[in-house]
Amino acid sequence: MASERIKYLAERFLNQTIKEEEKIELANWVNHCSQDEELSGVLEQAWQKHKAIKQMPEDMSERINAFIYAGEGAVGKEEVEFVNNSRFITYWKRSWVRIAAAVFILMSGSIAYVKLYQREQPVIAKNKVPRQMKQDVPPGGNKAVLTLSNGSQIILDSATNGLLAKQGNAELRMRSAGELAYVSTGSAASEVMYNTMSTPPGGQYKLILPDGSVVWLNAASSIRFPTAFTGKERKVTITGEAYFEVAPLIIEEGKKKVPFIVLVNSSSATPSQNEGMEIQVLGTHFNVNAYEEEDAIKTTLLEGAVKIVKGNTSSSLLPGQQALLQKSGKIKIDKAADTEEAIAWKDGYFQFSSSDLPSVLRQAARWYNLEVEFAGDIPKDRFTGKISRTVNLSRLLKWMQWSDVHFKLEGRKITVLP
Repeated sequence: MASERIKYLAERFLNQTIKEEEKIELANWVNHCSQDEELSGVLEQAWQKHKAIKQMPEDMSERINAFIYAGEGAVGKEEVEFVNNSRFITYWKRSWVRIAAAVFILMSGSIAYVKLYQREQPVIAKNKVPRQMKQDVPPGGNKAVLTLSNGSQIILDSATNGLLAKQGNAELRMRSAGELAYVSTGSAASEVMYNTMSTPPGGQYKLILPDGSVVWLNAASSIRFPTAFTGKERKVTITGEAYFEVAPLIIEEGKKKVPFIVLVNSSSATPSQNEGMEIQVLGTHFNVNAYEEEDAIKTTLLEGAVKIVKGNTSSSLLPGQQALLQKSGKIKIDKAADTEEAIAWKDGYFQFSSSDLPSVLRQAARWYNLEVEFAGDIPKDRFTGKISRTVNLSRLLKWMQWSDVHFKLEGRKITVLP
């Protein structure tokens, strides 16, 4: 088939004007093309001509390993995931040497991409579909337990909308599924009480604090907070992962802003040199990932300004930057952080950027409440992509299996097979 015709079809695919019969024609050519350089060259030229995209994604021309389209009547089978109201098309694999998978995602009005990076050592991809799961695990959801100042607990995932309880001068109101708000009654707080919200593995929840600040808790996380903010600072304590949108609070006398302080993994009001850290905030949006099993505590700033304090060491962040507090106590600043990846969980997605298999599975374990075991050496595959957190576990594992990583699922235990 003439190369100009293929370029034409590829360009029409990229700008989403391609007809159904043209999709099949293009898919058949991709399926029968025996020259990797010819295939990647045609697609690269088409991508470069596409006006909506300025340049070819890095290494894309070397990583093409997918059907352009696998619709009804074509040589492949279509699988559709719904991601952000768009069609996520997973393509059937071809057996090319030293080439990892590249998948086009048709987004509303634009085109993004997902790619699976090749192993450190060249391998020949096996021409077979992923192993099917005999069992499955549903995704997590809105689950949390609220512990009141007197020790009593409220299971929030079974609570109905409306007034749940009163704590000091605050009314605890369930506004909707997965959202609890502390609403001041207007009277002065006679006593400051402390409550704790905890999410289990497979749980998440949204909390509106007494000052109007909003907190999203990821799975296996907690936040301890007062039912009323009094004095010269607002202070909460978290474990796990949380995203904050801090509301500004001004003291009328002197019109000073009241700082918002987040204590991370701390059992006391003042973190020691060897325990936890402190984030000092003035009205801002940021994410904190402080799971014990991760290599570092990551604080990612989207808006405003924060200061990270660890003992006698401190560092300030600007929007778009990420602070990594390493186990050694050293603070490292990433000045070009992927903020979208950092808060993807809050927006309902798993999102990875050249992530290794253990880190991907740690996220999966927390969200699906799993135990993970490696039966042999840990595969060196790295993953980049985005998939909804509303899918069953089998969908996530199947996505990873395109890189020839295979799993056995027994109850809630995943074994990575050698």
